Amino acid sequence: MTALLTSEVGSAVRRNATVYGLYLVGLLLVVCAVGYSLDALHTWLAIEYGRIAASLWIAGGLLATALVAFGVGAYVKSRRRPSRRLEAAMAAAPVAATLVGSGKIGWKAGIVGGVVLLGLLLGRQMAQGREGEDEK
Repeated sequence: MTALLTSEVGSAVRRNATVYGLYLVGLLLVVCAVGYSLDALHTWLAIEYGRIAASLWIAGGLLATALVAFGVGAYVKSRRRPSRRLEAAMAAAPVAATLVGSGKIGWKAGIVGGVVLLGLLLGRQMAQGREGEDEK
């Protein structure tokens, strides 16, 4: 049993390493392609407007792109995080279903237990949300 588990984990790790390695190679090729296209754009602009103007156009474009990226990052950071109440309800559902489905405990006790568990989880999430708002 342990050998099977070790084999499965090892193959999953190798598969993930291969996938992420290919992603890394793809990302490196994209960076090279962008650099090469910027060089081609610089050459074309240098022919049309001169070398100094071409360099200024490329630098201005890179600066504008960086400012847009920083702006999007600041916007994403300032957004409120989505509520985890639905996740808490989804976590409580299997417990309630297990209690209801088993013959050991009656269905009424299962429903009551699920409602109590759901109430505890939601109350905890709401209390954590209020504490997080005070820190901002």
